[in-house]
Amino acid sequence: MARYCKVGFVDTLMRWDDDLGAHVQSGDRQSIFYFRIVDNWAAMPDADLQTRIYTVAQRMYADLNDGFRKAEPSDISYMYCKGTYGLLLDEANAAEKPWTTAPNPAVWEPTCCVVANEDGTYEKVARDGF
Repeated sequence: MARYCKVGFVDTLMRWDDDLGAHVQSGDRQSIFYFRIVDNWAAMPDADLQTRIYTVAQRMYADLNDGFRKAEPSDISYMYCKGTYGLLLDEANAAEKPWTTAPNPAVWEPTCCVVANEDGTYEKVARDGF
């Protein structure tokens, strides 16, 4: 049986400040993704589940930033995932399929649905394939 989590993300654009000679945060942005997770993640203690979810989020942002760098090689800004919090959905909530009406997390995100694999890899999938 598939298990689902509603995952809140907090991220920020890390923009380069020439005066400081460093990246600075441009302000927090919140978004929601839905993760389909493997059964053993759902059975683990909450702290371990949160760690697994954040690890997947970090991979998502690394891939996102790679895509941004390819599109705009001269822009050294990047998106930084400051934190996540996953809430395991019970069967009744999952049966309602809240991801079907959820907004996309950002203009660059084609979907809010993420399949998280046992090894921490992930795949973004269309709502109807989730």
